[in-house]
Amino acid sequence: MNEFYIGAGLLVAFGILIAVFPWLRSQQKSQSEQTHNLTNTSLIRQRMMELNEEQQQGLLTQSDKQQAENELKLALLDEVKDKEQHQTGGQLVLALGLLCALIVGGATYYYASQLNKVEHWLVVQGKTSELGQRILQGDENLTLEDMQDFALGLRSRLLEKPEDPIGWMLLGRVSGALNRIDTSIEAFERSVKYDTNNIGTLTSYAQALLMTGEEQNMLHSRKILQHILSLEKDNTSAMGMLAVVAAELGDKALALENWKKLREYVDREDPNYLAINQRIEQLSIELQSTASGRDNLVADVNETSTNQQKQLEVTVDISDELKAKLPSSGFLFVFAQAASGSNRMPAAVVKMPLGDFPLVIELSDKNAMMGSYTLSQLNSAKLVARVSVDGNVAQAAGELQGDKIVNLSASELNRESILISREL
Repeated sequence: MNEFYIGAGLLVAFGILIAVFPWLRSQQKSQSEQTHNLTNTSLIRQRMMELNEEQQQGLLTQSDKQQAENELKLALLDEVKDKEQHQTGGQLVLALGLLCALIVGGATYYYASQLNKVEHWLVVQGKTSELGQRILQGDENLTLEDMQDFALGLRSRLLEKPEDPIGWMLLGRVSGALNRIDTSIEAFERSVKYDTNNIGTLTSYAQALLMTGEEQNMLHSRKILQHILSLEKDNTSAMGMLAVVAAELGDKALALENWKKLREYVDREDPNYLAINQRIEQLSIELQSTASGRDNLVADVNETSTNQQKQLEVTVDISDELKAKLPSSGFLFVFAQAASGSNRMPAAVVKMPLGDFPLVIELSDKNAMMGSYTLSQLNSAKLVARVSVDGNVAQAAGELQGDKIVNLSASELNRESILISREL
């Protein structure tokens, strides 16, 4: 803050200098003009005395003398008028210069100081701890602005204490929730640097890398997930993520290995058990076909898989109470995810601009975020319809939503309806 006040003082001093400089110049010029005017007046008086002497000596007539005196008086009058006009013009220039100096100085001071942002930063610094407690407790009343304020306050604290792995981990998770994926990845990298074996941080780091969809980041994610499993062999989250990442990278053997491991920890009554089993069978056939070179068998499997794809036709409507709260412009997200909540990633998602309700949307394997995780792998799904203003799929306070659990059948087109009936 001391640097800020020093800079502000220099700006004010510079503005005063700009305003005073023309005035000093005008004062100096005024003194010069006064000296010049005194000289001219003395000359005119001397000439008047000379005219009197010439008349007395008979060199000038009375009329000639009178005419000469009138000419001298007119010359003196013209000089006085020129002086007055010059002084008026100088005063105008001085006033304009002072006004410009004040405007430039004030604008420069305002934009340089950004007092409103400084005040907001100071307020955020005071409530960072409170926001952190609310986030850790899962407070549902947190708004998007609260999350942004917490990220700002936390980043400021990390400048003072850069070797805090917990702080960097929290910043990474908050940045991920705000859809700032690059910032999230950088924060997790710093956290892992100071705490290399924190399972929670490593898992979040792998998820952030996976969200970019870039091959290089997915390779890094695979390496991190393998490290997690070397530290904690029964980590089912890491198994599932590693299976998905391996499949995306074309490493079917690694994907199959982890699906099989994960199946051992899933109850047979769990809806996800059948989906995992289907994935294992599909990968086994694909690997077997590749090894033996049975191209016809691969074609048959693909055709059977295509015929058994699950499709959803969803009719979305909104309650009368919430129609008045619809934004003038925004987006509608409709997606399906595992009903058990074990995997929060959507198996199918559609994003479209808001239109007139009711709307009919179709979900199928074509709407999958990842080719290895599709709607056809779910026997039951949680359908969600959400109205978003900013087009960000991440849940935010003030958005409108409806959801329901449905069972899916592969033998026929699944038709469901969903009502948007609550405000988040």
